[in-house]
Amino acid sequence: MYDTEFGSIWHDDFPDGSLKDDYLTIISSIVKTDEPKAAVNIAAMSDEQARTVILQICSLSQATAYALGRQSNSER
Repeated sequence: MYDTEFGSIWHDDFPDGSLKDDYLTIISSIVKTDEPKAAVNIAAMSDEQARTVILQICSLSQATAYALGRQSNSER
């Protein structure tokens, strides 16, 4: 689980499949067993590594919004 300022995000918040896989990839990039604080790991990243993680986060956000929108439309 990763605690954000907006609440906690847990891998089970995502359905099995690409959304969950993408979330776990991002978390493994920013939370390490030897340093569980994401801010420390992010600060230690190169600019290129940080850009990659930012792109992954943006992509996951868009994919999640699309999936929720698709789900919402199917419930009407």
